[in-house]
Amino acid sequence: MKRKLTFLAAAVTAVSMLIASCGAGDTEGLSMDKETLEKLKVDPELVKNTVNATIYLEDGDEIELELYPDLAPETVENFVMLAEDGFYDGTIFHRVIEDFMIQGGGYDENLKKQNADAVKGEFEANGFENTLSHVRGVISMARARDMNSATSQFFIVQQDSPHLDGQYAAFGRVTDGMDVVDDIASVRTGYVEAQGMDDVPVDPIVIDTIEITSGGSKNVDSGDKDSDDDKPSKSSSKSTPKPASSATSKPIVSSPRPLNPTDNDDEFDDEYDEEYDDDIPNDRSDIADEDGIARGDLRDLLT
Repeated sequence: MKRKLTFLAAAVTAVSMLIASCGAGDTEGLSMDKETLEKLKVDPELVKNTVNATIYLEDGDEIELELYPDLAPETVENFVMLAEDGFYDGTIFHRVIEDFMIQGGGYDENLKKQNADAVKGEFEANGFENTLSHVRGVISMARARDMNSATSQFFIVQQDSPHLDGQYAAFGRVTDGMDVVDDIASVRTGYVEAQGMDDVPVDPIVIDTIEITSGGSKNVDSGDKDSDDDKPSKSSSKSTPKPASSATSKPIVSSPRPLNPTDNDDEFDDEYDEEYDDDIPNDRSDIADEDGIARGDLRDLLT
């Protein structure tokens, strides 16, 4: 009897060790631990290949990123292309909401919109399998109501925002520099009435450049994107993810898609219906003036 119990105990121990070793293998070859992997809610095989990038701010601060081309190939390719073309040089973090996210990559220091081609929305609501959760540190693409309207604007999640999961194309995460993200999220912001833009930092937070430090376009699947032009062409989308709850001056809606209208009148009229009455101000006051304004006048325009 004792011999049987001893054998049974040995068998249980062996099985336990096997299970433990399988669990440890989940993170083999990854730059993250098992706890981080579980929080991100991704297939380990889809985040083994990475493209590394660094956001260099004009004030000397840096935010390091790793991007996942196997998880969101067209999104990563687009970001890499824009960075390598110098598109992001001199753009700003134009929309900052503490305890939610910081958004940039679409306006220069004078609040003039920088236009880029739209890319396919690689997220679940658009029929694309992408389970990367919008937890603290994840970078994702901002978009308008059209699911395929993301262009150049991206946002970095400061606090877990799972209500965005499946609605926006998350494509990477911050690996170093979340203290910089926190600092940006805490700056003073205001509303620019002439632009209809809220949550704008009073003092501009300028991106000097975004450098692709490893991986690069040669390792990113080219897909079907055109590459004839040196610079991306004009797009009409305005990209604005919204927090689940906030004390900002505009009302927060409970809609699962926290979107604003596009800034093209024809598209706006064709797509508008009563379902979006609470999402879209009738006076369209949130649509930015395409020509921008002098940044030196911003403090006078903030309310």
